[in-house]
Parts: sequence; structure tokens; C-alpha cells
Amino acid sequence: MTQINTLVLCMDTPLKSSELARFRGAVNAVISSHNILFHNHNGQYFRYAYPLIQYKCLAGKAAIVAIGEGVVAMEELFAGTDFSIRLGKRTIALQIESIKAEEVKVSQSIVPIVYQLFDWLPFNEANYEHFVSISRMAERVELLERILTGNILSLFKGLDVFIGFPLHIEIVHYVQKTPVVYKGVKLMRFDVSFMANVLLPNYIGLGRHSSVGAGLLIRKNNNIQY
Repeated sequence: MTQINTLVLCMDTPLKSSELARFRGAVNAVISSHNILFHNHNGQYFRYAYPLIQYKCLAGKAAIVAIGEGVVAMEELFAGTDFSIRLGKRTIALQIESIKAEEVKVSQSIVPIVYQLFDWLPFNEANYEHFVSISRMAERVELLERILTGNILSLFKGLDVFIGFPLHIEIVHYVQKTPVVYKGVKLMRFDVSFMANVLLPNYIGLGRHSSVGAGLLIRKNNNIQY
């Protein structure tokens, strides 16, 4: 397989990034099949592969991004709900603002493609300790590039996409942001600009907690504001 299909469902519903986990739970509450792709666990088992349905905050509004098999699963959302959800103490009637479909053929790009990655959470405990122990900026960038390369390869593996060329990633700029707390754990996050020799889909997530908005990937020529 060398093609990745995505579907971006944007709602006319204001949403804060801090509400994304609740938004995911609210959407799952109205899906009768309890399809594991919508939440990555079914009460007994966890799905540890790359998340194929992801919950985003795009331009301050709620959105759902489906990838690969997740695109087909989205039919259950359209068929199984009147688009009314319970978000905390609020009952919200979701209104679709736009639907964007994209087919990306994964192939080597001769000219590097520039991307921006927002609120990326790259570290587990081991590589976090390694990162803070490094004093030289160039070595820190090299570590981040290795982790980002691994994130992209994990995306390909989760979608059964195989590339026949070496993946080359170059981080050109990064900003370390204030840490975010997820389930009581403080995580270091970054905004990153990088170049890659492969075309990737817009709006997908990379890195930890990508199912709930972290690591939002945007090709730089997009005009949506974040």
C-alpha cells in the first residue's frame, strides 16, 4: 500500500484543547457499536497501534480526523447519532461546518516538503532524561529528529504503508512550550518546523497522545490559523 486516505470533519462547535478528551468520550457515548477505532480501547482491551480516529481542535473548533480504516468507521458516526452530545454539563448539537477528504500517495519527494508540528509530545521517560542531560543544541536537535523519524515510521507501520527509500527528516526550528499535564503526568511539548522527503497527510497527529490533539501536523502552505 502506498496511499493514505484521510477525512477531516470540522464542526461549528467552539472547543478548547483541554476539552478534547471529554469530546472523545462524548462522541463515543453516542456510537452504538462501540467500535474500538473511536477510542482505542473497548473496556477490556487496548489498541496500541497508531490511532486511526483522532480528535482535534482546529481554529478553535471541534474536529475529527479519520485515517485509513478510520475513514470507513466514520460511517457509524453519521448513521448512529443525531449529532447531539453531552460535553461536561453542556448538551451540544454538533453542526458540520466542512468535510475535507484527501488521498495522499506516499512517495519520495525530490524537493523537501516543509511541515509544522504543533504541541508535539515526543518523550517517554528514557528519552526525556537523555534530552535534558544534553547540553549541545545540535545533539538535542539530532535526538528530536530521530524521535520524529520514528513517529513517522510508526504512522506508516500502523497503516501498512511501505516505503522503498530512506526517510530523511531535518528540523529547522523548534520552540519548547510550557509543559502540559496529561492524567497527572507533566509532559514536555514542542512546536516544530521540519522538512521531509515524503508527502504526509494534513491534520494527522504524530507522537504521544495524537488521538486527542497532540502533535498536529500541517503542511506549511495551508492558510488555516492555529
